[in-house]
Amino acid sequence: MKFNTIQHTLQNIRTKQNLTQVDFAEKIFVSRQTVSNWERGISIPPVTALSIIANTFDVPLTQLLSALDGEQANREHAAERQLIVEAFLTLLHRYNGQYSTIDLIIAESGIDYEHAITLFNSPSAILQYIAQQIDAQVIAALDNYSDDDPLMMIADAVLPVLYQHNHTLKILYTGHYANGEWLTFLKNSYQKWAAPFFDNYDITTAPVSRKFAIELTVKTTLSIISTWLTQPVPTPPDQFRQTFLHLTRTPIIKLICP
Repeated sequence: MKFNTIQHTLQNIRTKQNLTQVDFAEKIFVSRQTVSNWERGISIPPVTALSIIANTFDVPLTQLLSALDGEQANREHAAERQLIVEAFLTLLHRYNGQYSTIDLIIAESGIDYEHAITLFNSPSAILQYIAQQIDAQVIAALDNYSDDDPLMMIADAVLPVLYQHNHTLKILYTGHYANGEWLTFLKNSYQKWAAPFFDNYDITTAPVSRKFAIELTVKTTLSIISTWLTQPVPTPPDQFRQTFLHLTRTPIIKLICP
């Protein structure tokens, strides 16, 4: 069972208002670091803060309290979830990225089936959980970085986060999940993030539509990142940074026919 946690609820409230963590913090009279800690699950907001958030953003307090209960339930089962995640990744690696049933994953984890199935009822649920954990760290990193150049933001803020998870991502970028759910999740997430950077896209002079340009940019960027992370030993992000910027800003013809 996946609980609606307070960290994701607060993150959703903030992003729907198009607010940075700094803006959100100012409206509820706390520091940006406090908001960051809440969204990353490092700390839990007190009920007094939830009351202010409810009044400020016209959100039912009961919804926030329910999410708080979900957060506490998630923390209670965090260790068990991690065992299931590790079993999921182990089987994915063992069978070269091929699909494993939830029954096999639970058996590999060693956790009682009846209890484990309440934590995750499908491989997709496990994949979503992994994605949310990494995505929360990526969002936090982006909120702490300000630049008009999205590629520079990825190079400086996102690559270090992804590198921390390179062993997990290397497995997810192979086999079944690379071509299915995982890649779909990445495309959807990054296309939404990239869209505002194309607000001034001039369709009258551009060779392709705005939608095409966004999709092409995201797919190309994801391809570069996946190729980097699936190397036997990925180059550390501080060293790969310049390579990433060069690859994303250089026409393909110049890369293959310099």
